[in-house]
Amino acid sequence: MTVRTERIVLDTNVWIFGLRRTPTYPACAHLIDRLGELSVVVPRQILQELQVNLNDEELRMLFDLVNRHPRRIMLDWQRPPVELSRKYQGLGCKRGDAIVASHVEHLGVPLLVSENRDFLTGVSDLPFRILTASALIAELGELAR
Repeated sequence: MTVRTERIVLDTNVWIFGLRRTPTYPACAHLIDRLGELSVVVPRQILQELQVNLNDEELRMLFDLVNRHPRRIMLDWQRPPVELSRKYQGLGCKRGDAIVASHVEHLGVPLLVSENRDFLTGVSDLPFRILTASALIAELGELAR
């Protein structure tokens, strides 16, 4: 399985930087442009964070992308088990990050893409990989060769 075929989760910050075309995070916008090539799961916590942090126009852009790529972007409204969130909080995650990590593990998604430098740093043996948007693009580029 490769990053083109495996399911991934884009963290809230990747969606926000990408939708807003934040100049200091061009890789996030590039990923948003390439959603048709990826298999993305958007868990409940991230959906809730996006609803709080995006304005109406940005939310419309998000759901336009979901509608444009219905086979590539899956919204998941399940709640992860509370024990998993507690596990990640015990590893030092902030509450929101712990819930995102518990979603990723619970859904069996092998890759989380995040621009949060502090996300699970120093934690080993995670059941998923964490990459930045630019690192994922580099992997996608390697596959194209």
